Parts: sequence; structure tokens; C-alpha cells
Amino acid sequence: MTTGSERDGQVMTAADQDRNISSSFAKGLAVLAVFDAETPSMTLAEIARRSGQDRATARRGALTLVQAGYLRQDGRMLSLTPRVLALAGGFLQANQFGRRVQPVLNRHARQMQIEVTLAMLDQGRVLLLAQSTVEHGHVTYGFTAGSHIPLAHTSLGRMLLAGLPEEEAAAGLAETDLPRHTEASLTDPAAILDRVGEARAQGYCLTDSEFEAGITGYAVPVSRPGQTPIVAGCSAPRGQQPEADAERLLRGLQLCAAELRQAEAVDHL
Repeated sequence: MTTGSERDGQVMTAADQDRNISSSFAKGLAVLAVFDAETPSMTLAEIARRSGQDRATARRGALTLVQAGYLRQDGRMLSLTPRVLALAGGFLQANQFGRRVQPVLNRHARQMQIEVTLAMLDQGRVLLLAQSTVEHGHVTYGFTAGSHIPLAHTSLGRMLLAGLPEEEAAAGLAETDLPRHTEASLTDPAAILDRVGEARAQGYCLTDSEFEAGITGYAVPVSRPGQTPIVAGCSAPRGQQPEADAERLLRGLQLCAAELRQAEAVDHL
């Protein structure tokens, strides 16, 4: 039996799909993906190394992106331009984030008096899809929509792993780096998977000081079983009444998640 995906009523095999893929375009996208908060600007040699491409290939891709307006060149250094935001803007507008997601996050953030974040998995990391705006909310590292944060040591990451079948979660964790962000960071994959299993069973996840010292992370699932895992979460300094704080914040996140599900705001992500 031939396997493949259906396009225009025809079954496409893996070989057919390969012939329809532009390797040059994929390599250009890989160049865009190497820039982050830690490396906002790079030389061609650094781009080649981080993207896994040879110097000539990375150079062609980077200079094409400069000409297209997505990268700027200042001497030997290259960096992203604001034009890359238009790519994210198309996704956000197409999925009506401004109408169906952002107002819900903002309203619950005001009620909880803390920032609320929506996230999904992306190549072994947590991708922040949206974040509430709230006055006087606790700010940690100042991550914004489009940022990546670690998978293994955050409540968002563990809740996302909990949304996968056990074997997929274990495989995903096996491909993830496990640095020690703080003294409390778990580095034993088995211990992390135990916490993921707990989150799967109880329907929420808490982490304590594993990514930022003194900060407790909270996360709950938003997507329905069988859908692409999407979670909502928040983080706050450890308070004087940790159990009461956890109950209040988890309840707020669960109400936020329920409203997003009812509105089918993330069903097509």
C-alpha cells in the first residue's frame, strides 16, 4: 500500500514530496531561524556554523535575504530587520489572534493580576504564541510572542510534553538539551518524565525555581485531546502562601483555557 499525503485528489509519495521541495528556500529559512536574543547579529561564518550549512550556501541565502529586506548588513555583521514581523503578522491575522485570543488573555490577566502566555511546541523548544498585556504584571526575562524558551525546565514545556503520547514525549525530551539553569533544575530525563507524567494525570503543571530562581511556573492545557498541544501559563515569585497562590492562579488559567476552547480559538493551529 502506497503511503503519502493527498493533494488535489492525488496521493503523493515521499519521493514526490521531495521533488516538490525547494532546498534553497528551506536553507534560507534556516538562516532566518538562527537569530535569537543571545545572538541578534552574526557574521557569515557564524550563520553557516549555526545553520549547519557550508559558507558558500549560507552566504547566498543571507545575501538573498538582505536583498529581500529581511536581513540588514553592517560591515561583517548581519541582523534581522522589522520586516520579519510581517511574516508573524500574517499568521496572527489569519488566525484572528487580535479578536479571539488577545482579548481573552488580557481579560484573565487583569483578573489574575499577572501575565498570561499561550504556547506550543516548536522543534524541541517552547514557542510563545501570544502574551497578555497587564499593568504591574511581574516581568521575568521579558520574553515576547515569537520567543523560544526551554522545554524541560518550564511549566509550559512540561505541560506541552504531557499533551503528547508517552513515547513521543520521551523521544522529544531525548533530543533536548538539559542545562542546569538553577540549582533546582532537574537534569535526569527519567525524573523530568515523571513530572511530565504527573502533569498529564492531574491536568496542570507546576515548576519551582528550575528556570529562574525563586519563580514558580504554572501551566494548563488549552487544546483538546488529539489536537496539537497548546497550553496557557504564567509565572510568579514564590509567595508566602504557595498553596493558596497555586490554587488561585491555576483556577484563573483553567478559566482562560476553557474560554479559548469554547471559542475554538486555537483549534486550527
